[in-house]
Amino acid sequence: MKSWWVPFVHALAGIRQAVREERHMKVHFVLGLVVTIASFYFPLSSVERAILFLTIGTVLGAEMLNTAFERTVDLVTKEWHPLAKAAKDIASGAVLVLALTSIVIALCIFVPYLVQ
Repeated sequence: MKSWWVPFVHALAGIRQAVREERHMKVHFVLGLVVTIASFYFPLSSVERAILFLTIGTVLGAEMLNTAFERTVDLVTKEWHPLAKAAKDIASGAVLVLALTSIVIALCIFVPYLVQ
């Protein structure tokens, strides 16, 4: 029987691999770290921090799902196919929508503290 921590070890290995191998994951990770640090510098409420952390987690998770999706498509076909391209583009578009939404959320939370 597997130990209860083995799935966590595999999950952490997946996170490390994504951060190490995917350029956009590195960007999202660094920006998430900057926002996290900023969230403790400014006198944010616990709800504002929770919203930021949820947003960061959503973008990071979406980027990892996009990476897994793209790798699965590459595994299925090495040839260029319009449906494979569309699937990859749509998955990337979903990450872009979430990333842009996270920027708007961060601006809504931080701008009032910056203009004081």
